Parts: sequence; C-alpha cells; structure tokens
Amino acid sequence: MTDALKESLDSLTPIQQDAVGWTEGAALILAGPGAGKTRVLTTRIARLLDNSPDRKFKILALTYTTKAAAEMRERVQSLVPDEIEERTFIGTFHAFCTQILRQHGSHINIKPDFGIYGEKEDQTVILKDAINNAIQSGKNFSSEDLNQLEVIKSMKSHLITPEKLKNPHAQSVYQLYEDALKSENIMDFEGLILETCRLLSKFPAVAKRIRQSYPYWMIDEFQDTTPSQYWLLHYLSGGEFKNVYVVADDDQIIYQWAGASYRQIEKFREQYIPELIQLVENHRCPPEIVAIANHLVANNTQRTPEKRATIPSRSTPIDAIMFSVCATDEEERQVIAKKILEMGETTWGRIVILGRTRTLLEPMLTCLKSYNIKAVLAQRRDNFISPQFVWLHSCLDQSIRPSNKRVFASFVNAANRILDIELDVDILIAEAEASGESFFEHWGKTVSLMESQTSKKLGGLVLKLVQSRNSWNQIVREAIPILLQTANVEDGAVSDADDDYRAWKVIMKEINGELGSNPELADVVQGISLRSKEPPPQENTVALMTIHASKGLEFDSVFILGLAEGEMPSWQSLKKGDSSPEMEEERRNCFVAITRTKEKLYLSCAKNYRGWGKEPSRFLKEMSFLK
Repeated sequence: MTDALKESLDSLTPIQQDAVGWTEGAALILAGPGAGKTRVLTTRIARLLDNSPDRKFKILALTYTTKAAAEMRERVQSLVPDEIEERTFIGTFHAFCTQILRQHGSHINIKPDFGIYGEKEDQTVILKDAINNAIQSGKNFSSEDLNQLEVIKSMKSHLITPEKLKNPHAQSVYQLYEDALKSENIMDFEGLILETCRLLSKFPAVAKRIRQSYPYWMIDEFQDTTPSQYWLLHYLSGGEFKNVYVVADDDQIIYQWAGASYRQIEKFREQYIPELIQLVENHRCPPEIVAIANHLVANNTQRTPEKRATIPSRSTPIDAIMFSVCATDEEERQVIAKKILEMGETTWGRIVILGRTRTLLEPMLTCLKSYNIKAVLAQRRDNFISPQFVWLHSCLDQSIRPSNKRVFASFVNAANRILDIELDVDILIAEAEASGESFFEHWGKTVSLMESQTSKKLGGLVLKLVQSRNSWNQIVREAIPILLQTANVEDGAVSDADDDYRAWKVIMKEINGELGSNPELADVVQGISLRSKEPPPQENTVALMTIHASKGLEFDSVFILGLAEGEMPSWQSLKKGDSSPEMEEERRNCFVAITRTKEKLYLSCAKNYRGWGKEPSRFLKEMSFLK
C-alpha cells in the first residue's frame, strides 16, 4: 500500500470508511454537498486495486463530465500510480459507449473509425444538406423539416428509432438524418448511447464480456442520468449483474430538462435492491449555510424518504452570510462590484458570481469590467475559435477520415485564414479525385510549392502525417509553434490562438490521463470532439457562471444575484405552480448555488429587473431571511 493511499484511508470519517469498504453487491451512496463523495469514490477504486495486485480485472467508473472524470483519474493516480492505466476505465457514459462501438460496433454495421458530432451546429448542417439534396431529387421535404432536429435528438435520447414513430413524415425526416450520418461515417452524441443499447440488446454476449472484464462498476452523479443512460446500465447488467455502486444526491437534480429525474433513483432501488449509505456531513460550508440549505430543500417532496438532514463538520459560526435588497438590477450589480473591489485582487480567483441565466450574468460582467475587475463568463465552448486550432483539429480528423468533404472544407478554410491564401475547396477536391490522391495529400502538395515558409512547413507536416499517422504526436509538437507565430496581435494582448492553446493543453492532459501517453490518433480525435474547448481561467479572475455550470465546484466566496420571483424561481416554474416538479427543480438550483461556498455567501435581489417590478424570491423566505 502506498503512503498516499494509507493516508487517504486514515483520514476518512467512520461513515466514509463504510462506503469505501463496500465490496460486493449494489450500493446507493447518498452524498450531500461537501460530503467528500469524490474522495470516497477514488479511495474505493484505489483500495480495490491495491487489494488485488495479482488479478487482472478492471474497474469501470462512469461520470457525467470529462472534467469530473479527469479529476477522479488524477486522484486515483496519486493513490495507486502503477495500476490506473491498465486496470480502470474512468470516463463519461459517452466515452465508454464510444469505446464499445469502436471495438464491437461492426456487429451492427458501424465502422470503427467513425467521427463524432457532439455540437448542434454540426448536426444542423448535416440535416440541412440532407434535406436540400432530397428536395433537389424531387422528394417531399421542405426547409421547415430542419425544425425537427430537436425532436429527433429527443427521440434518440429516449431510445426511439425512426420506425417507432407514428407520423410518416416525421419518420422520413428522422431516417433521412440517420442515413446522412451513416453516409459520412458519423455518430452524433445521442446516437452513441442509442447504438450501444441496440448493440447490447442484439448481442448480449458483448455485455457479458464487459461484465467479465469489469466486475466492479461505479457511477458518479447518478441523479443526473438520463433515461437512455439508465437503459444502458440495464443492457450492460443484463438483468443479472448487481455489483453496481452509485453515488447520488436527490437534492441536486438540476438537469430535468435533459431527462434527469428522481425516478431514476427510485428505479435503481427497486431493481438492484442496493444497500443505502448516507454521507451527511458537509465538510465544505460554514454551519449557517448548512442550516439555510436544510431549511430550503426540506420544502421539496421528491426526495428519498429516509433522507437525513445535512450536518456541518465545523460548529463555530463565522458570520458567513450577507443579504442585500436593491432598488434596481443596476444597483444590485453596482453593490456586488464594489464589494468585490473592496475584497482585493488577490481574492478574485476564488470568487464566483452565480445567476440563474446568462441574461443576469452578461450585464454583471460589463459592470465588473467598468470597475477594472478581471472577470470571465464561464461557458462551454464546443469548438476552437482560432483558425490555428480549427486547422490543427481538422488536420488530425482529416488524416483518419481522408474522404470526408465536410472536415476538409473546415481544414481548407482555416488554412486560408492562417496563410492568407484563397484555395477553393471544390477545386481542390476535383483535382485530388482526378489525380487519385486523397484531399488531404493534395492540399499538402499544393501548399508545399508556395513561396511562404509557413506554407511550406505546414504542407510538409501534412505530408508526413499522410505517410504515417503514428507520427501525429511529433507533428503536433512541431505544428503548434508555427501556428502560434501566425496569430498576430498587439504586444501584451492575448490572441484567440493563445486561449485555444491553453484549452488544447488541458484537453491533451485529460486524454493522456485517460488513454495513456501514446494513444491512437482516432481516440485522440474522439477525445477532442467530446470535450469543451474553453480555456482555463486566468489568475486573479472572478468567475461568472450559471448555476448549472457551477455544479460540482467550490469557491471561497459565492455571490448569488437575482433572487427574485420570475428570476429564481423562473417565470416558467411560477406558471407551473408551487408544487410542480419545475418549482422543485428551481429550489434545487438555489440549493446547489448556496452550497458552492467554503467561507462567504452574498445573496441579493432587486425590486426591479429590466424595467419590471419583482417580489423577493420565495426561497429567501424558505431560508428564513424574510418573513
């Protein structure tokens, strides 16, 4: 046993030790905010590995985001550094499904080198092109059919295939989209889980093999699972495997719009009969915040009947909560900005401002900048924004899918911006087809003959990649300095390429952690596609986030603005009524927000937002701030 693992085990509370020590059978770990669930999960993985040095079984750990998976992987690595790479899969549901389909998808006619479209923009383009081609062929489609994309995505998320739709035209549009994906060897995000479920249902031997390889399963953030993810668990377990260990908090279900539901926890308890272990001690928040969080969430009914109230690990109050009522939303922003300015720049990197929507946060960001406070509005970014890293990503993708015209167009257009040239995509494709070369190789030869040294260097790197995809790592290392030199900005300014490079380094660190230091190129391209491309925050920068984006994070100081009726809770939930599932989810949003802090909580509301009069949020009353 490593010293790090021994120290981690020794530092656990008695109830955490019970959770870590659980070995066989189903278990449901109810873990409230700050209860140490990640420590419990990672220490349990490390303990199982450490107790079986001569065995070859693997541990499967699934979580909701690539960021959470990377954190888990790093923690396990620090406890048992020699075991993690060969004996675990720690990743998202979608990443695990991708691995299954690459290995076994040929059983259902899925090629292993498929690309992944996780962004709505890409999915929209592929359906739009398919509709236009169908119209030109005289088929009964129209541009209005593009509006059905969200319906298609919803159907796939519930494992509903085209033939199950009753509306013949809707079925035709859905099938048109599926045929377009297949013709380009593309999987969309929703299709990864749907097709894996189809594979496992038709070929249960694949699921049996997975169960033999992975006798221990762990699922983090189980309350966020969608219906399709729950069905995936069903098909994987085959109705017989019960060694499933899930960590959940029914008070933090805030993805109801995506299919997350308390019903998933109920179904798990009915079908797997798990042992219930509750981690109720909050090691993050001051006692005053634990108290108001308990008062707030006790108003919800969709909770585990045996759910115990959270208790603070520290007993001494620290005057942790400040509350402000302002006349207008502008005044509210000014109050927050002045307080942050007063706190000093050295604290800014440990501060977050949370709002229910971006509508509240965007003017708050403008206000902070008017006070010269460094701040950033955190948001998921599905694509690189600089032509330099759009080109690099497309370059790697094109090398494994050399006949894909859509990727090639992205690659050429990005290169045109970098090199200040005007190569025509259609002409390049025609020339390549006439010469019998791949699009990629033809581009490399074309730009290698140009006068500029940058063109020659990038063209030469592409030709090296054409000759050997195994050299991709070295080619990337050579390409990045060249690309960064083409991002011309004023001295002292940060270019989009610099931001993308910081994001690239985080992504590659996560991929290497997941797949080892020498991953296959196809797995790298997949890993890039599945991850957000926003850069990590800079030092001494205040973060602004929606509550959904803050889930799983913690900060020294948390500001929550917009605690007014129609803002939080939202006007949509007000229309549904006091006892509606929508109102309960809004309450959970507020619960998640207030429990992100380790030290100070600043709550505020205004009597007027965007010119409309507002009453203080009912949640302030439920937290005992207002009568």
